[in-house]
Amino acid sequence: MVKTTIEYDDDCIEVDVSKEVYEYLEQDRRRQQAQDRSDRRHLSKGTFEQDCIGSQRVPIITDETYLEVIHKIELEKLQSALQMLSSDEQTLIELYYYEDWSMEQIGQYFGISKMAVSKRHNRVIKKLKELMATWVPFSM
Repeated sequence: MVKTTIEYDDDCIEVDVSKEVYEYLEQDRRRQQAQDRSDRRHLSKGTFEQDCIGSQRVPIITDETYLEVIHKIELEKLQSALQMLSSDEQTLIELYYYEDWSMEQIGQYFGISKMAVSKRHNRVIKKLKELMATWVPFSM
């Protein structure tokens, strides 16, 4: 038997344990100390990582004129993309977003199910996103 000290509820207790238990406890204590050292090293690197991450952030732009110009460009992109849709696709967008029709009402208008309208809507939105992503502001 070997005497060892065990911490329990912020108290230290001396107990007699077998050699195998003592070796296991000693290995666990060394592992915990190594983990604590590793944690301290990683925590000290935290400021360096934060500085690197912080330097890669895009600054928040609050200039009203700049934001207004960006907004107008985005609207122009959207208007251009909407004109490239088929007449049925344009009608679907108009009824849903401008007239506030439900999918069920739009389905009745086109003679299709609410689910079919939802699928068409998703396809049209995906198409609009693609058109806006490839938008060129000036035609030559």
